[in-house]
Amino acid sequence: MEQLQNIQSVIEYFSDIYSSWQEINRLLKNKIQNPNSGDLSSQEFLLIFYNKHKEPNVFQTNLLNLILASSAEKAGVITTPLLVLLRENISRYEENKEILESLDYFNLVEQSLLYYHDKRVSLVKDLELVKTYPYPSEVERQMLIDETRKELNELSSEVEKERNRIAPFCENFFPGIYQLSIELIAFINAYIPEKDVITENQVKSVRQNISNGILVKNGQTAKVDDPDAIFRTKMFEKFMILERRLITDKYLKEENQNKELRWISTHENGKPDIKSLVTFLAGMLDNNYFLPNKDPKIKAFFESRYHIAIGQNFERKRRVPLLNEYKIIFHNYPFK
Repeated sequence: MEQLQNIQSVIEYFSDIYSSWQEINRLLKNKIQNPNSGDLSSQEFLLIFYNKHKEPNVFQTNLLNLILASSAEKAGVITTPLLVLLRENISRYEENKEILESLDYFNLVEQSLLYYHDKRVSLVKDLELVKTYPYPSEVERQMLIDETRKELNELSSEVEKERNRIAPFCENFFPGIYQLSIELIAFINAYIPEKDVITENQVKSVRQNISNGILVKNGQTAKVDDPDAIFRTKMFEKFMILERRLITDKYLKEENQNKELRWISTHENGKPDIKSLVTFLAGMLDNNYFLPNKDPKIKAFFESRYHIAIGQNFERKRRVPLLNEYKIIFHNYPFK
């Protein structure tokens, strides 16, 4: 029981860090497109993330626990999606290094204090009005002057407190996060053999075969659609990560020297478990992997790729009820 809880905490750790890197890359992309973008909430997120992960020993410990609890191959299924995000971070940073290393966060501080600036301007105007307004007595005028000056002093204290509060947020965290990406990739590559990681060359190889109209099937070739005809941009690469997971979990099997794929999951009676395949496809549909109105091509693509007849099981009325089931059956698959 204790071992199960430990591996669960490790999986939760990797799920959390994966989500965090997704947000990091989103903020990085926004900053590259608009260097003046950003707000205190995003800066606070970057600060918390960087302080939490800048010492990679926690990552190393969780990675080792993951490998010890399963295997390098299974650990690779979990770390591969993270590797994609880390490499994306490095690539974006290196391509836009000049922009990212010359960001000015002083303006962010001043923008965050605009409320206090406007309030001060209003109080100064009030003070000038009090000084010139014909009050019935000087005592009354002086009382209002003192009250307004007191408000101005209190406002100055509030500004100083707020400036000190937000000062740690207003730093450029992207160079440090870039270095962290490099360190984490080094850790992953050191502990998980390269063969367990889906490489860009593997993706290109599969794409090339399919774009040439080739799918090896029982020693022969069959014509299939280009993935770009059914997958949205960059979703085929994400699908290949999920596909490696299907192999690890023994839904799929690679056969012969051409690594031909076959759907091997079956029911207790030995019949093909088509429902699990359709449930998996429903998960991809729910996460917008495919272009719209491509149902016939999607079905044909996976029937050819996995050597299985899906038939009417992929009809919309049959797969819609499975939208909730994929979140249970494939709950730890990185669809997003």
